[in-house]
Amino acid sequence: MGPIVGWHEFIGMLRRRGPVMAAILVICILAALMMAMALPRAYQSIAVIQVQPTLLSGGLDSEDTANRLRLIEQRIMARSNVLDMMSRYNLYDAAPDLSEDQRVGQFREDIRINFIPAVGGIPGAEMDVSAMQVTVRAGRSADAANLANDISRQILSGNAQARGRRLAELIDTLESEDRRVLQEIAALEAEVAAFRNANVERMPENLEYLMAEQTRLESQRSELIRSLQELERERLALEVGTAETGRPAPVAQQLRVLEVDLAQARRTLAPDHPEVQRLEREIASLRAGEQQLLAPGLSRQVNLIRDQVAALELERADVERRLPIVKAHIAGIPAVAEQLADYARQQAALEVPRAAIAERLSQAQLDQRLVSGDYGQQMVLLESATEAQYPMSSGRRRVAVLGLGLSLALSLLSGFALEMARPVLRTRSQVKKFLGVEPISMSLYRPSTRAQLVQRFRDVTSLVILGAGGALAATIVLQGGG
Repeated sequence: MGPIVGWHEFIGMLRRRGPVMAAILVICILAALMMAMALPRAYQSIAVIQVQPTLLSGGLDSEDTANRLRLIEQRIMARSNVLDMMSRYNLYDAAPDLSEDQRVGQFREDIRINFIPAVGGIPGAEMDVSAMQVTVRAGRSADAANLANDISRQILSGNAQARGRRLAELIDTLESEDRRVLQEIAALEAEVAAFRNANVERMPENLEYLMAEQTRLESQRSELIRSLQELERERLALEVGTAETGRPAPVAQQLRVLEVDLAQARRTLAPDHPEVQRLEREIASLRAGEQQLLAPGLSRQVNLIRDQVAALELERADVERRLPIVKAHIAGIPAVAEQLADYARQQAALEVPRAAIAERLSQAQLDQRLVSGDYGQQMVLLESATEAQYPMSSGRRRVAVLGLGLSLALSLLSGFALEMARPVLRTRSQVKKFLGVEPISMSLYRPSTRAQLVQRFRDVTSLVILGAGGALAATIVLQGGG
């Protein structure tokens, strides 16, 4: 058999193989319709939420909008929340054979939350979100609309709670960190104060004063040494008799004079008077031969010089005691200055983060006040979901159309296969092509009465099969649509 050429041969093939092709066509179409009608009917509802940035806070709380909304989406799609929504809206009750995991997975496939970037934003970026689109598919239109609006309300309330909770946690964290830094600064200041109290005279600001005091003490010490030397020379001069008063008196005469003075002093003064005690010491010293007693006037001068020498020695001792201390303080000033500089660096290192924390805390408190006063970033339900009047056509209709096309293809392939199984040469060109012989003459085929009856029976059978198939298909469609 050659290829089917022309509509006449094609129609002839349809009539010859009509019952088989009609049966295959009807069976395939009915199977496709049954599969299409077995699919659950899906309705889709869409809700739109608009993100309105604020101009008062300069958009300070919009930097993490996408991240915050992603977290809200994750909480909405959490298993516990999904099970709660399925229980409230009686979802998937028509499919009792589905397990809980399968229902949760199907729910997550039926719900889509899309982020719409702002003008100039990059799709998929984590900033500049201008709107959100909540798309819900469900077996009932009311369930789809109610579920979309419910998810929108959860997003709005979750956003407000998340922002408030985030700002409160941020403020608590910043206040805690600020208190910690303040405690460190206070401890450092207390340590600096204790260090200053322990090194009061070694402070760098006392260097000029200490240098002046050292110069003064050294000059005072030199002056005291000179004064002591002069007093010592004057005392020696008086004791050896080189002064202008002349030679000293004999020892006996000096002893009598002292005794007379002592007797007079005892008559006028108390026994423990210093003058009485002095005269007694001089008499005892003169009798012991320890010194040569001077004249009363010279003796008083010598005693005065001794008193001056004693006073100067005390003053010199004070100077000698103070001078090393001053030098030690001056020598310790560089170490104290270095330690104070280290304290200053530590304090500066603490003040820098404290200033940053104070600025961030002030900004967070401002955001909190703006949010509490409805001046911050707001999200409004721009378009609520409504009940869809017609189901989605992408499910049943697509399966039905694909089944019809496949049925037609199988029916035609079956007809061609039957023609190939019993090849017949029906035209002059087919004979010449396949046999290589030019036919001498050709006569038209005239079917017999029996052949005509058989052909009519085939045509009627094909029509009956197609009619019954059409009736069954209409019944399946009406039942599925109901």
